[in-house]
Amino acid sequence: MYRDGHAGFNALVYAPFVPIVSARYSLELALWGAVLALATATLPDFDQGLPWIDHRGPTHTVWFALLVGLGAGVGTVLVARSSFGAGGGFSFGFGFAVGTCGILAHLAGDVVTPMGISPLAPVSRAHLTLDWFKSKNGRINRAFLVAGSVALLGSLLLAIYRPVLVVPAG
Repeated sequence: MYRDGHAGFNALVYAPFVPIVSARYSLELALWGAVLALATATLPDFDQGLPWIDHRGPTHTVWFALLVGLGAGVGTVLVARSSFGAGGGFSFGFGFAVGTCGILAHLAGDVVTPMGISPLAPVSRAHLTLDWFKSKNGRINRAFLVAGSVALLGSLLLAIYRPVLVVPAG
C-alpha cells in the first residue's frame, strides 16, 4: 500500500475503539490514540529514504512494532500526565498497544501486496504475501483512505455526541 492506503487502513482499524476509550476513560485519550494510530500508519516506510536499509526490511518486522510500541507507551505516559491526567500504568499500556498495533496494521497492509514482508526477520526468513493487489493500486489506496476517514470521523462524532444520544431512564 501507499501512504494514503496505510493511513486509511489504520484509521479504519482504530475507529471502533474511539467510542469505547472515550466512554470508559476520556475523549482526550481516545483522540491521542487516533493521533498515534495515524502517526504509525506510514512510519515503517521511512526506510525508503535510507540507502543502507532495505525497504520492507527491519522496519517491517514485529520487532520494530514492539520498539515503536515502547516509544508510544512512554510518550503516552508523558502526554497523559501533562494533558489529561490518566494513570501511568494504563497510559503506558494504552500507548504501547496502539503504537504496536499501528505498525502491525501497516505490516498487514503490506502482506496483501506481491512484495510482502518477512515479519520475523532475522529470526525467521519466512516471507509472507497474499498477493491480492499491487501497492500502487490507486483504487484500493483511495478506498481505504475514504473508508478509514469516514469510519474515524463517524466514531469521533459518536464519542463526542454520545451523552446527547443517551436517553435518561424513567
